[in-house]
Amino acid sequence: MAKDKTIEYTIKIQAKIAELFDEDNESDYHIDQQELMKGDNLTDFMHALANMAPCNLYNKITGSNENQLTFNHIANQLCFQYSKKSDK
Repeated sequence: MAKDKTIEYTIKIQAKIAELFDEDNESDYHIDQQELMKGDNLTDFMHALANMAPCNLYNKITGSNENQLTFNHIANQLCFQYSKKSDK
């Protein structure tokens, strides 16, 4: 089971991502869901969401200069670490 802090962070991150798709949000950043379904746009979005943005954020917070593949390895280690905790 996920820790309370993990759940809290997940909810906050999901809320901010949902704002990207909210047409009524007054932010300059908006993603049109119909455009997302054209061509490779959904693949590009998922790559940005799952790989590029987390890697960039990790590098900014830690001062590291990891590439996306190395960051993916770090993320996989976290998945393993948290799955072991939920087994207990």
